[in-house]
Amino acid sequence: MLKIKYRHSASKGNTFIDSPPFWIINNLYEFDSKANARMKMGSTAEDAANYALQNQITDEDVINDYAKTQYVEKYKGNEEDTECAWSGIIANKFVQNLPEFGKIVSWQNELQIPGKKYGLEYDIIGKTDFEFKDVIVDTKATAYIRRLKAGHVDPKWYPKAADLRQQFLYKELFKKETMLLYCSPKDVYTTDLEGRSGYLEELLNGFRTIEHILKIAKTKEDIVRMYPLTLDNFRWKGSPDAAEFAKDIWSKAFK
Repeated sequence: MLKIKYRHSASKGNTFIDSPPFWIINNLYEFDSKANARMKMGSTAEDAANYALQNQITDEDVINDYAKTQYVEKYKGNEEDTECAWSGIIANKFVQNLPEFGKIVSWQNELQIPGKKYGLEYDIIGKTDFEFKDVIVDTKATAYIRRLKAGHVDPKWYPKAADLRQQFLYKELFKKETMLLYCSPKDVYTTDLEGRSGYLEELLNGFRTIEHILKIAKTKEDIVRMYPLTLDNFRWKGSPDAAEFAKDIWSKAFK
């Protein structure tokens, strides 16, 4: 059995479901996936929106300036990035749309529960975005919201399955309804979980599979040899050095 220091999360579970090799290099080989410009944009927009809402700031220019400063100074982005400007625009959209849910109870509230409840050895953690009295709203900053000619959001794109798995887990952990708020520089889309099912079980099965391979493996290389190295998932595109790092690991594991 391979023992590692680990806690389950929606992010890690979704990574494993999308690309086991990407999960392997990050969680077994300590590859440090650097945040790309889109990730920095999302973190900045949420950060700036929380700052504005907590301080009752509605001036768009003030929010834009704060977001740009955070993007460069806190999240180490480049001021010339398109995402730098977008972060302020999206932060304003968050500020305009979030008040309809009421007063913010918490932001980035973290909860850890024992995995035993779900037959797991490792604990599960969840970290919310904006929590209100009756609902948790997970904000998603995106470059573009794809809509069909009729004006409806393309169901093949939104809501994303990974986002639904995450929200069903948070609903389970925090015992509160959850919603998704997608904002791009030009569009807004909000959806709840009504009428959707199976996503929590998908994620929990991902957690169980992770624990299964850890139980049957004696070394990290044993787990590497369980999965072919495929690099077509979107996660590899956002981390330029990951592919070469992984190729080296897979090459050595089969020597």
